Amino acid sequence: MLTPADTNPDFKSSRADIWIIEASELAGFDQFLCELLTPDEVVRYQRFACRQIAATWLAARASLRFLLARYLSLPVKSFAVKTEENGKPYVENRYNLGFNLSHSGNIAVIALADRPVGIDVEQLTRKVDSDAVLQRFFSPLEQSSHAQYSQLDPAHTFFRGWTRKEAVLKATGEGIAGLAHNEISFAPDLPRAMLSYQGSREVAQTWFFHEFSPAAGYICAFACQSPPLRFRKIKLLKQMFVD
Repeated sequence: MLTPADTNPDFKSSRADIWIIEASELAGFDQFLCELLTPDEVVRYQRFACRQIAATWLAARASLRFLLARYLSLPVKSFAVKTEENGKPYVENRYNLGFNLSHSGNIAVIALADRPVGIDVEQLTRKVDSDAVLQRFFSPLEQSSHAQYSQLDPAHTFFRGWTRKEAVLKATGEGIAGLAHNEISFAPDLPRAMLSYQGSREVAQTWFFHEFSPAAGYICAFACQSPPLRFRKIKLLKQMFVD
């Protein structure tokens, strides 16, 4: 069960909460999780052909509604998760609570803060033509940064850059069209990992990043336009759903 301390939406201390969900730990909990969804979401869940993807999607979406209800002190089906014109999800609320969701493989992550945030997680074993992606979506400056850090662990380095780039797009809601608007560094553990934003190095330094591994074999990046934040990382367990 989540206590008020677990979901206190007072972020005056510049805090971001990151919840980590392992879909496999919620196995056999499908019926309960579906009851947290809207009818449209249930239909979408039922249409997935791949059961692994379906299970992770269900765990992610049900957990999002569950957590938003707890943070906002609302019944789980009393609010709508809407989307802006650019597709970024939001919920109207008096706390100015911002959130973002990502999932890959067996893992989902949900970030919540008092400002727009972006988060992206990737499974390091995911098959990607990294050379083609770098050529298409990363600038020469970014490609040079990748080459500088990729010798020791190519997959880790590539996904470090990719999750940072994706987290920014998810924070702004720009989508894939915004890939050219920011340049990021592939250097590890870099809170100010933006090299330029819409052509400005000064604006780039207003972006804050946090990199971590939510589970073995995964990498995750959090991004927002903000001073440094404190983080709480909490694993969402099956028993927390039960009052």
